[in-house]
Amino acid sequence: MPMKDYQDALTRLQKGLASGYQSSPHVLNVPGQSLMCKVDPNYYLALEPIFTEILARWAVSFPQGVLDTLVHTGSVIFCKPMGTHVIPLTITWGGRDYEVQAAFLLADFVDRSLKLYAGVQDPLPVSDLRIRAAERAAVEAFFAGLTPPASVAFI
Repeated sequence: MPMKDYQDALTRLQKGLASGYQSSPHVLNVPGQSLMCKVDPNYYLALEPIFTEILARWAVSFPQGVLDTLVHTGSVIFCKPMGTHVIPLTITWGGRDYEVQAAFLLADFVDRSLKLYAGVQDPLPVSDLRIRAAERAAVEAFFAGLTPPASVAFI
């Protein structure tokens, strides 16, 4: 059985993300308003399942198709031992803590989408959203052999 080529689907996701950002820039990098925020130079933290559902709408796809494409292209961190792309975390900004279901996307996927299809020349900066330091061991375990977010992602 031939392997599926995910490049067309990935391009559709990138164009959908860029279009969503152009329509409403606050969907990225604004804690409390956004679907995802950059937590270090290499990763965005996305809120699930809303991120996958909205990206599916923007890309005219199904949530499972979005997730399959992101996993197979390595654009989202998938924890093989746990069999999931989602981790429960406590995040903080503005002096308050929030319990969320989080996914980690490669910043390269997001930043390249914005550059290619939304005309954003420079990558977005790291946001004010932070992960509670008590969650660091769980995050490192979730990344299972991959490079986890840098210290700047935690408080």
